[in-house]
Amino acid sequence: MVSLALLLVVIAMLVMEYVPRSLRFEVGKPSTETVIATRAFEVEDTVETERARQEERERIAGLFVNPQAETQALEELDKFLILSRNIAGGEGDMSSKVESLRQQGGISLDDDTLRTIVSIPEEEAASFHTTVANLVTSAMEDPVTPDGLKEVRDRILTGNGQSQLAGKARKAAETLAASLVRTNTPYSSETIERDMQAAAEAVRPVMVRYESGQRIVGKGEIITPLILDALEEAGALSPVSTYQQVMGIALMVLLLYVMSVYFFAVFRPDVTANWRYTATVCLIFLVFFALARTFAVFADENVLWGYLVPLAMVGMLPAILFDRFTALFMVVIGGAVTALVLKGNVYLSVAALLGGMAGVMLVRKVHTREDLMRAAAWVSLVVAAVAAVTVTMMKELRFLPLAGLAGLGGGVLSGLLALGAIPVLERLSGILTPMHLLELASPDHPLLRELISKAPGTYSHSVIVGNLAASAAQEIGADALLARVGSYYHDIGKVKRSSFFVENQPHGRNSHEHIKPNLSALVISSHVKEGVELAKKHRLPREIVDIIRQHHGTTLIRYFYARALEEGTEGVNESRFRYPGERPRSKEAALVMLADAVEATAKSLDKPSAVKLEQVTRSIIEERLEDGQLADSSLTLGDLEKTTLAFTRILSGMYHERVEYPVLLKKEGAS
Repeated sequence: MVSLALLLVVIAMLVMEYVPRSLRFEVGKPSTETVIATRAFEVEDTVETERARQEERERIAGLFVNPQAETQALEELDKFLILSRNIAGGEGDMSSKVESLRQQGGISLDDDTLRTIVSIPEEEAASFHTTVANLVTSAMEDPVTPDGLKEVRDRILTGNGQSQLAGKARKAAETLAASLVRTNTPYSSETIERDMQAAAEAVRPVMVRYESGQRIVGKGEIITPLILDALEEAGALSPVSTYQQVMGIALMVLLLYVMSVYFFAVFRPDVTANWRYTATVCLIFLVFFALARTFAVFADENVLWGYLVPLAMVGMLPAILFDRFTALFMVVIGGAVTALVLKGNVYLSVAALLGGMAGVMLVRKVHTREDLMRAAAWVSLVVAAVAAVTVTMMKELRFLPLAGLAGLGGGVLSGLLALGAIPVLERLSGILTPMHLLELASPDHPLLRELISKAPGTYSHSVIVGNLAASAAQEIGADALLARVGSYYHDIGKVKRSSFFVENQPHGRNSHEHIKPNLSALVISSHVKEGVELAKKHRLPREIVDIIRQHHGTTLIRYFYARALEEGTEGVNESRFRYPGERPRSKEAALVMLADAVEATAKSLDKPSAVKLEQVTRSIIEERLEDGQLADSSLTLGDLEKTTLAFTRILSGMYHERVEYPVLLKKEGAS
């Protein structure tokens, strides 16, 4: 359920990003964001290109026009209007004037038009003349072909031309202008149009160049066709232009999810079986995705923001909490998601991927916070170098210092995120990291302070056991740090009744002298249960609690069992003298068990030698082996042999024979 929730979040956020952005960038509306060019490119200015082509069409059309035709038409207009004014000022009725104008004017017009022209007042004559001349000039500026003459005259008669006249005067002006218009070219309309189109197509597109880093559009700036085309060329418009392609993005994310489920089911089944582990993986990826999405928004304005995508964090955290193989797989999946979030920016995606791989490879033997910060520093340098290289690939050397700083910042950010996330993820997942173990190993821990105060002998014993167990663990490839820290806490339950344990008893005093053997065995064995309770109360990790519970297994408390037999107690039951705990289930717990027994026996030897110490070690290991205490620990015979040699080496160094120094006696009279 946790992983499915993550899947839905990722799909939802990516689909929102990849929905067609026509609603965000529309011609004539203000831009909702500032967009900076991430590379140099050219885009056609369609408006200017069309204007240039129209000018070429008009130029070609003008080549077909005979200007003398227009001149002749205007001269004829002047003569006709002068004649009309002379006739209008003469004697006679209107009918005779109209008839006289028809016969002398030489232009075929109807009676109503002629009557209107003759009736125009003197003060409006100039305006009438100008209107007719403009209509003629406008019509004959373009080619008037023999097959297009009627169309031109009809266009004038429809009244589409501009005129200050109204009513009958306007109608008469349009009729007169249409009669005066004549052909000004012998060519057909088809021929002229073909030549005009060919000339327009020969005009080269008007290109506008944008340099990398140049602002394409500012927030609030009105979108023009040129800006919209530039945004599309720059990739600022979503590459997804249909909802079918949006579905493809969703299916791609689903495929990545299926691959992840398969990987963890096959190679890390412990993660899929533990909801806390699954939640940890999902939380790491969710934080990464949210940050990547945030930086991608800023990268739309400035590409340098893309170098802050913290994929290195995805490499470091799983490498610390799980293993490098898991971390590498998560980096690959994260790299694919990064490419989707950054809308296919190859350079930024490669930089993020290499940074993530650096995070996987450079996080080695992280035992302290300083180790993690040191690894993060190296990761930062790698990301900075990758950022610088990708900028040079974009041929923008002036951005190299800034890109390096951005990459360095991305690595530092990943390190800080990993450092802050470790305690949270430790608590969420229950995974025990070396850093947490080192914190538990500090004598300042409340439980260890209590152990030192109330049972100093037990603490001293625990430190020696830790040295033995850690040395053996290192030899057999187990977790040496876990074995050491587990040893420090394995006898923590003895703080309840510390005086009943021999290492804490004053010399010559035995708290078991006056109680029965079975009660003594009960007191001794109870330190396991009480230790587990104390560990849980102080929220110690499960691995430490298991070592406390398992460090005696179900072994026999031989000393008090033998006393019970010597005292002749009736019905002595061996099971009542065995520890009630469970047998060791890990190599570390088994090593603590063996080290505990070997150390307690070794310090009781009289004049211990290397041979004696090895014999004691072998006998105790064989005894535990025959008793079945190591059956569940996965220790091999080879591991036990290495353990024997490691224990012997450490004990020999601790219990070596010392030289007896001579006592210097004072001579009489010496001062």
